[in-house]
Amino acid sequence: MKSLLKKIFLMVGQSLFRYGLGIILIWLGIMKFKNSEALQIEQTMAQTVLFQWMLKYVTIYAFSQIIAWIQIVAGVLIMLKPVSASLSRWGGALAMVVFLAGILVFFTSGVVWQTGYGFPELSRAGHAFLKDFILFGAAAWCFSDSQ
Repeated sequence: MKSLLKKIFLMVGQSLFRYGLGIILIWLGIMKFKNSEALQIEQTMAQTVLFQWMLKYVTIYAFSQIIAWIQIVAGVLIMLKPVSASLSRWGGALAMVVFLAGILVFFTSGVVWQTGYGFPELSRAGHAFLKDFILFGAAAWCFSDSQ
């Protein structure tokens, strides 16, 4: 009985991990098509040393749409594991890039911390980027599980 429960929970957990991540990526990608999302990205990029330079070459709306399509494609590819493990692996790799960018922003941007309080008080943007740590782990798992 114990091993049956273990197998059931493992199967449920793995399915939710993979397909939940796919849904999250697609949903976040669709949200990036909104102008309000682009403006939030612009505010964050303007205060992040690693990404400031991009604003000189690409409009924030175009950049937001590029991120949107990357997230949507990554989500769809991750969920295609029953059809193609290779495609799912590519989805995991794309997702890792997206979430690694969020982690880098978390450590290099001033918008992450609550103004006037510093560590450990996170701003709303800080709360939004905090999810990228666990989602990067989920993407890494999807990548390795698709080998």
